[in-house]
Amino acid sequence: MDTYLTLAERILAEQKRALSALEIIRIAYREEIAPAHLTGRTQHKTLQARLSEDILRFRAGSKFYRTAPGKFFLHALKDDPSVPEGDRRPMIARRRKRDLPKHRALAFTKPIIADAAAPGGEVSMESFIGLIKQGCYHYAASSKRLSKDEVLVWSFGVVLKAGHVLTYRAGPYREQRDSFMSKRVIGFYSPVVENDLTLFDQADHGVLWSGVKALASDLDLYEDDAWRALNANSKLQAVVYPDQQGEEASLLAVVSFLCPEWYEPTSSRLAINDLEWLDLRSPMNHLEDFDPWSRTLLPVARRLALGG
Repeated sequence: MDTYLTLAERILAEQKRALSALEIIRIAYREEIAPAHLTGRTQHKTLQARLSEDILRFRAGSKFYRTAPGKFFLHALKDDPSVPEGDRRPMIARRRKRDLPKHRALAFTKPIIADAAAPGGEVSMESFIGLIKQGCYHYAASSKRLSKDEVLVWSFGVVLKAGHVLTYRAGPYREQRDSFMSKRVIGFYSPVVENDLTLFDQADHGVLWSGVKALASDLDLYEDDAWRALNANSKLQAVVYPDQQGEEASLLAVVSFLCPEWYEPTSSRLAINDLEWLDLRSPMNHLEDFDPWSRTLLPVARRLALGG
């Protein structure tokens, strides 16, 4: 069981009012019920991430709901007359886009990545894991405002099936860069952040977990069968440092999801339009229709899909 969620459930049940993650953590320490193994200065951020992921995955089946941005409460007490009226109404929000994380994003310096990248931009898995193990990374203050020497790490999830890769057309809520707008994309991406690093993801700093979350969120893969298939068939496969051509420097960590035959993709996000399978066994035409990252990673996707 998730210790953070168990702690949140207990505090919310005792307080009988909606609380922020920071308030929950402060009350837990004040009442001396926080487990001894919970350490660090950003526990409230981890708790908020756990609560948000649980609500997104289980939706109405989650024990928790939001009453306002950053405020959480329990479904079990929603009809309790002793609870403030405003806390008994879940916040209704239209799903327009997945908010890309902005703070404490995983990054390297350009000289480190340039030295590790082979001609063509690919960084071997051994080299990438070695850089993580050696602590050669740092956290960017903001994924939106990088210094000229920083390279941001993105998980880039690709969905593969029978020689095909899933593509979509990026809507106006997906990516603000002009070179991405309305282009066809072959992956579902997110910056890797500090909270992606858990006891189970030390080797890759949570890159795989970040990719799984991006795929699950964008493609609504939270039903039990889809969630199990996603976790069982996802793998960190490649790391690429593309030629930026005017874009800010990024390191793309490709997470592949070999989906089962029964899976057919859907998405409720306005940022994800025109889902379509692209046959990688056929010659590629109209490369200009794809965004820059997809053009760079199409050979990687073909190699993974066709086993080359």
